[in-house]
Amino acid sequence: MKERLTVSCMRHPSYSTVRFRARFLLWGFLLGVVASGCGDDGEPTALQLTARRIAVWQISAPNEPPRSNVSNPFLSPGKQFVAEIYEVPEFPCVRTDSDDYLHIPEATQSPGLPAVFLAVPPADPGAPVIMLFHGNGLDFIEALASLFVHAAPRTAAQLLQEQPGFAGFIEILNRGGAMRGLTGEASGAVAAAALERGWGLVVPGNCWGDGGHHRGEVVDYYIRAPRYGRSMDDFVWQWYRKQFGHDRAREYSFGCSGGGQRTAQLLLADPNAVAAAAVDSPADYLPGFKEDPPGLFSLLQGIPGYLERLDAFYLAHYGTWENAAAQSLGTQLLERGIQTPIYLTFSRKDPLVTYSITRRLAEALGQRQPAGRQVVWDTGEAVHCQVNTRSRAEAVLDWLEQWRH
Repeated sequence: MKERLTVSCMRHPSYSTVRFRARFLLWGFLLGVVASGCGDDGEPTALQLTARRIAVWQISAPNEPPRSNVSNPFLSPGKQFVAEIYEVPEFPCVRTDSDDYLHIPEATQSPGLPAVFLAVPPADPGAPVIMLFHGNGLDFIEALASLFVHAAPRTAAQLLQEQPGFAGFIEILNRGGAMRGLTGEASGAVAAAALERGWGLVVPGNCWGDGGHHRGEVVDYYIRAPRYGRSMDDFVWQWYRKQFGHDRAREYSFGCSGGGQRTAQLLLADPNAVAAAAVDSPADYLPGFKEDPPGLFSLLQGIPGYLERLDAFYLAHYGTWENAAAQSLGTQLLERGIQTPIYLTFSRKDPLVTYSITRRLAEALGQRQPAGRQVVWDTGEAVHCQVNTRSRAEAVLDWLEQWRH
């Protein structure tokens, strides 16, 4: 099954390889943090985007036969759903897949595999649809994790052996990382609640570390390569809306952490992209990671290259710190008059996203009128991602469903 869309893009140059060099507690943090076109040469060309189905996944409650691809602990017993996995060949991931984390530069000699996304059709054409954005979409996480890998390779190897899932935090820029993101969203509480209501579901993968920002620009950070996050999210949303019948008045989005940041990017690009959005513990104000970093970030300061790597992220992706700040929904909500209904959950005790990162969005929503167009909920819990139960997910969907385009 294929669907085409024509866009204008530039030829991008060859990938260059970069030497990666990454302590115990820090690794544990980095492996949980923010869980947040056109090239610069050549002439414009017409790019035919295609969505090619590559797999069919079974999403099931735990212990349900037959063996599922995704076990969702929030699903009711006996519930099973089918999801289709597609790839977009025209959007290559930044780097090739490799589990040789000490030698990624040598293994990354060419563009990675195509980006991927997940889609579940609505149960009927009158049902709503929700777009879920996975986290781990900012490449400073992978860049900083690599510093640790090379500073303490034995510790890193031991941790990866004991906790294989930690690999996802140094697989942000490849297809493996995007696949982990699809699995994570499909096994979450919001997905379970939406699926059992008969809603459609779509999850665009991100393997460019740009938080859903770029449209093919070549970014020379960590690995020099084109980044397609904005183009990918836009294409997948347009493709799904064309492909599957659903209630066009009831289209919603949800994202936690880096997924919350991608939701911000969606609304900054088009405030009317969805009828309403929910954001959870969002990595909204990116400079906050330097201004008021999560406590364990301080451990990075003893590793050479930490500050340089973090500063370079803002400058390479956004040009200036001011531009990075302007990619915050919190700084732009009132200034641009964005009226999209928004349900925000966060915690001032969040161990991975400090209040400096979420404060501007919480305050802006608190000032926006009319007050009924937003919910701002500080759970006060020392956890990351607050919509972590089925009941909380149901409350979010109940609130979203009242809004129409």
